[in-house]
Amino acid sequence: MKRIVVCLNNKEYVMIIDEFCQEEKIQMVEISSIVELDSEPYVVIITDQEQVANEIKDKYKVCLILDTKSENRNMYYLKEDFTKLHLRMLLDVIYHGVLLSNYHSSLKPSVLHKEYIIENNFSQIDKLVCAITAELVMFFKFSELDKLRVGISEILTNAIEHGNLGITGDEKFKATEEGSYYALVEERLKDPVIASRKTTLQLTYKDDTLTCVIEDEGNGFDTTKLPDPTDTEHLLKLHGRGIFITRIYFTDIIYNDKGNKVTLIKKIS
Repeated sequence: MKRIVVCLNNKEYVMIIDEFCQEEKIQMVEISSIVELDSEPYVVIITDQEQVANEIKDKYKVCLILDTKSENRNMYYLKEDFTKLHLRMLLDVIYHGVLLSNYHSSLKPSVLHKEYIIENNFSQIDKLVCAITAELVMFFKFSELDKLRVGISEILTNAIEHGNLGITGDEKFKATEEGSYYALVEERLKDPVIASRKTTLQLTYKDDTLTCVIEDEGNGFDTTKLPDPTDTEHLLKLHGRGIFITRIYFTDIIYNDKGNKVTLIKKIS
């Protein structure tokens, strides 16, 4: 279980953080002095004592509650009027480096819509998805948002890998076993037609519903013949596993007839 350590004088802060941790299923550990800190892993130490923060900032991951942010880059900051939303944003910064620089507490969008064109770059998918979904921290719990990001990343990877690059599940399995997977990717990208293919992603949040539409420029596939990754015959294979995981995290997954376009839907219950 994730842990957040708090060393706070203000008990109102303790209550806010405790409620947040209960919602997110994170353990909160309250200490009165840094000498009480044990060796178990934790996400961050949150304190409202500037002297304490300055003493430990070079050794521990620390967040100081301070109304006026200093220029010290060795720690994170929360303003004195922070809310549970700010705590979610703090975790997003710590885990993914995602920062909502224009966020203001008196503003909350009722509708979000984004459209992107994505190139065939595997190494950046996780970072791209975190950036694309940054504002969703306003609507989803951090733990739930992480799962949605995993699902979007899996489908986006499939769109590039199996769609644009045309790598079949068997080809991926064989290349992975032989340690030649990246060589296979590089070989496909030498074809200018394949290399020029793009993936589009549309993300919309409206009426408590997240809709993500991902479309590649590949030949598509027969979505009725997806292998069951829980079947003993396919347990060691990677093909279909990402879609299986995504089905768990999203309310619905809808493919077009061609099989090169998928719509992911998540409703807030």
